[in-house]
Amino acid sequence: MDEREIVFSPERIGNVPDVSEEIRKAVKGRDFRITKHYIDARHKNDIKIIFRVAFDDPSDDFSLKEALPYRGSAFRSDCKRPVIVGFGPAGMFSGLVLARYGLRPVIIDKGSSVEKRSRDVAQYKEKGIIDPSSNIQFGEGGAGTFSDGKLYTGVSSGLKGFIAQTMARYGAPVEIMYDSHPHVGTDNLVKVVKGIRQEILSLGGEIRFDEELLDLDLKGTGRSRVTGITTDKGYIECDDLILAVGNSSRELFRRYRDILCLQSKPFAVGVRIEHLRKDIDTAMYGFDTALYKNISAANYKLAVDTSTGKKLYTFCMCPGGEVVPSASFPESVVTNGMSYSTRDGINSNSALLIPFDPKDTDCNTMTGINFQDMLEKKAYNIAGGNSKAPIMTYGDLRKGKSGTYPSRISPTYSPGTVPSDFNELFPMEFVDTLREGIALMGRKIKGFDCDDCILTAVETRSSSPVRIPRNKETFESVSVSGVFPVGEGAGYAGGIMSSAIDGIRCANTIAAGYLV
Repeated sequence: MDEREIVFSPERIGNVPDVSEEIRKAVKGRDFRITKHYIDARHKNDIKIIFRVAFDDPSDDFSLKEALPYRGSAFRSDCKRPVIVGFGPAGMFSGLVLARYGLRPVIIDKGSSVEKRSRDVAQYKEKGIIDPSSNIQFGEGGAGTFSDGKLYTGVSSGLKGFIAQTMARYGAPVEIMYDSHPHVGTDNLVKVVKGIRQEILSLGGEIRFDEELLDLDLKGTGRSRVTGITTDKGYIECDDLILAVGNSSRELFRRYRDILCLQSKPFAVGVRIEHLRKDIDTAMYGFDTALYKNISAANYKLAVDTSTGKKLYTFCMCPGGEVVPSASFPESVVTNGMSYSTRDGINSNSALLIPFDPKDTDCNTMTGINFQDMLEKKAYNIAGGNSKAPIMTYGDLRKGKSGTYPSRISPTYSPGTVPSDFNELFPMEFVDTLREGIALMGRKIKGFDCDDCILTAVETRSSSPVRIPRNKETFESVSVSGVFPVGEGAGYAGGIMSSAIDGIRCANTIAAGYLV
């Protein structure tokens, strides 16, 4: 492949009207495509904005071939329509693939369409009133719709190109095709999920919002087979059922823990930490990115080991973003991070997470879920109700006291925050891990451990606390034939991109069984 790296200084590229035109000048008018974009910030006095460009013809699209290997094939006409439960990234992309094959999937989601969901989320943020079926966790697009829309994943797959192309087609910025840390932004994700929904419908698929799975119709002894599902709206026949439920589907996990042989798995809990965006930008790049329209707010990723024996690490960093209320049940508090595509908010935030392994406590499958539930309810009560969240400054946490807020940094969490003592919320070793871990992170990023950074509790939904066992090759449940657990809720993914990849692979496994 004929490639070349084009290097600019922030001053050179930061405010030009058209970045592509500047690259075109650098390659002397040759036709090109950008394959990667990243910032080299190892030397603060010599920040480099780097674009890798290719001059080859990308017409042979291998990512499309991997996503739809049976395109143009004939499928049996006597098979029942596949059914998908959940319309987050895994359910959405498995549905899209099946629809493009002409298999007309039926998709149900207990949550609402993104239009109604947006109104419900706004009400939750403004008034603290939560709809248990339509919120930041449940509804069209899944939990990722109201987040930064990060597409970065450690999973190696050619499907990443197909997913990014699909999203860009429906309103995501084209930069996600080549940025080293691609993000869509909540404002764009709303458009993307609507576009994918419309394509599935146009191809004969069916999408039913506000419809909840109540029961599995199983036949046979020993290893039973699914023959249909009962919802709160009726009965749906099926031979193939994709369970693409999110990691907040606690009622479903409890209902089918024995039938699906659920296993507990490690996950993590913690808080959101907020700094001024310009402080993080300056620490990472040596300048405030607000000075340059073409340079996004700084990102970071940190992990440290502490003397408590527990690790502290950052997750889902949201440059120029806000902390959002993400509970899915009344009388509980859950936090998450969100950014719009411009990432130009006053604060930057990230989750600070501490691993928790249920096996260290007992062997109960529900231990992790019960631990999440306990923390979320305690956070609600400590903050006095009405969905307000407990907060501490790092200075208070470090000194072992509470209540000296306000600081120069204002918390972005809405519907409101209450200064609190995290010793009343977390086990002692978790508080000690936060205290020591933040100080260690301050050695890596100057000012990370400033006394007035804000800690907002509690972050509990970073990954699923359970796994639904499945066959590694076929994706099929080990206990029920015809059931295919996929995505984050099933314990096989950790974000938008990896969930979508899992859904596509599962859809192709099912489609292969329908070939003539």
